Amino acid sequence: MDSLSHLLTLLAPRCEVNLHCRFGGRWQAGHSQMRTGVVPWHFVLRGEGRLTVGKETRQMHTGDVILLPHGSPHLMESLVEWGQVLPVAHRFNGTLTEMRTASDSNALEMLCGEFYFGPHVNWLFSEDSELIHLHTREREDCPELETMLNVLVRESLAERPGAAAIVRSLGDTLLVLLMRTLLAAKAPPGGLLRLMSDERLMPAVLAVLAAPEQPWTMETMASRAFLSRATFARHFARVYHLTPQAWLTQLRMVMAARLLHQDRQARVEAIAERCGFQSLASFSKSFKKYYGLTPGEWRRR
Repeated sequence: MDSLSHLLTLLAPRCEVNLHCRFGGRWQAGHSQMRTGVVPWHFVLRGEGRLTVGKETRQMHTGDVILLPHGSPHLMESLVEWGQVLPVAHRFNGTLTEMRTASDSNALEMLCGEFYFGPHVNWLFSEDSELIHLHTREREDCPELETMLNVLVRESLAERPGAAAIVRSLGDTLLVLLMRTLLAAKAPPGGLLRLMSDERLMPAVLAVLAAPEQPWTMETMASRAFLSRATFARHFARVYHLTPQAWLTQLRMVMAARLLHQDRQARVEAIAERCGFQSLASFSKSFKKYYGLTPGEWRRR
C-alpha cells in the first residue's frame, strides 16, 4: 500500500458535500468557528469573490480550492461593493442545500462541504496552516479534480435516484484526490504532508508510517534517512511542528484509536502491543494524555 493510502486508512476521514452556491450581485456568506477536527472546504466552479480569514484577505477565482484546516471563522463576499446585500434563498433538494441570490449578475458558483478528521487534525496540519488556497487552474496535475467536481455538481443537482449515495462516495474520492494534489505541491501545507514530501526525511517517515509498532528510536529513524542523529533532529524540527518521538507517539495514538473502534473484540493489552507499547500502563497514560479518555472509555463512547 502506498504512503498516502496507508495514511488515509489510519485516519479514516470522511467527506460531506452539503452546499451548492450560486451568488450574484452583492452577497456575503459568513462562517463561524467549527469544532476541532472539522475542515470546511470550498471549490470555486466559476466566477470571482473575496475571502477574509482573520486579518488576511484573498481573491477567489474559478478553479480555486479553499481549505480551513482548523475550521477558522471566515467571510466570503462578492467583489461588488455597491448596492444592497442580497438575501440568500435556501432549498434542500434531497442531496444537498442549494443557496441562491435573486441576481445572476457576475455570479459565483461554488460547491462546499466539510472534511471530518476528528482529533487527529492537529497531527495532520500544523497550527500555522490556518488557510490553504490552491489554484488548480495554474497546475497541470489537477485534471481529475475538475472531472470529479463536474460529476459531483451534476449528481448533486439532478435529483435522480441514488444521487445522495453517489455524492457520498465521490466525496470520499474527492478527499483523496485533494490530499494527493496537496502532497505534490511545491510547498505542501505545514504538517504531515510537508513531512511526507521532504526528500531528506522521506525514507524514514515512510518507513515509520508503514510499521509504527516497531521499536523506533531517533537513531534508527535517522539511519533510514542516512543522516546523523543530530542532523536528522535538526532537519525534522525545520519541517515539522513536533519532535520525531512526539510524532511517533501520536502516530501510534491514531493507530490505537482506529483499532479500538474497529476491533472491539481485541483486548486493550493486545492493541497496546500492536501499537508498539511495552506495557498497558504506558499505553493508557499516553492515550489519556492525547485524547482525554482512557482506552476503555474511548471504546465505550
